[in-house]
Amino acid sequence: MEMKRVRPNFRRGIYVIPTSLTILNIFFGFRAIIYATRAIEAIAVGRSDAAIDFFETACLSLLFAAVFDTFDGLIARQLNATSEFGKEYDSLADVVTFGAAPAVLVYAWGLQVFEKLGGGIAFLFLAAGSLRLARFNVITAKTDHRYFVGLPIPAGALTLASMIFYAPAPVTDRRFALIVLIVTIATAFAMVSPIRYRSQKGLALQKERSLMYFVILALILGLAFRWPREFWFAGAVAYLISGPLVKLWTIAFPSPQVVESSSQVVESSSRREEPPTTLP
Repeated sequence: MEMKRVRPNFRRGIYVIPTSLTILNIFFGFRAIIYATRAIEAIAVGRSDAAIDFFETACLSLLFAAVFDTFDGLIARQLNATSEFGKEYDSLADVVTFGAAPAVLVYAWGLQVFEKLGGGIAFLFLAAGSLRLARFNVITAKTDHRYFVGLPIPAGALTLASMIFYAPAPVTDRRFALIVLIVTIATAFAMVSPIRYRSQKGLALQKERSLMYFVILALILGLAFRWPREFWFAGAVAYLISGPLVKLWTIAFPSPQVVESSSQVVESSSRREEPPTTLP
């Protein structure tokens, strides 16, 4: 009887861990919004140096939020503490942190040059991200866990944040602002596209690796330490374009299994369409 009473309390205690990480995710997303609005105030009074500091803090807040968003799901699966409540709460947190926060941030940094049009494009990013999350919740059990259908909303938010962190000075040139507008639109459409992106869930972390793997990992960490802004920006852009590039590669060079299966489908359909032969 004692064990039966202790066990449910123990299970409820486990659920606190991923939920607490999700709350930290929301906290850093809200922090990014706060610093983005403070950057707008600094720009209004002509304090560009203060605005740069605010933009950098907002971008780093989104980066920390992405770390907590990654670990809340990993820890929940490792502790067998997944639930429908955690799934829905994580989606709501992602709408705030990786939808609203980067939309406000990119508007304050580079889209306010276009005034109402810039606000509309920032809202497009938010709308696309929320639709991406809703679709993920619906089809998550029907797709290959190794891939995401569409760009994940944290990756979309980090793409915009990496661009801003790379050049945190407020954008005043309309030509450069046009590039920011195009990147924002492309990122928004990538989130709702049917293009598949590689998921970290498909990485076999328990598989044995050679020493060269760790040498390459050390090299990557060294480059990130030496050039953090460039590394973050290059990595985010590389992941953004990886989906379309892999899609084009599979179209140009289909695997033998895909070609064989498609030929079998065509052959079976042609057999069904052949009229039956009649003996004289």
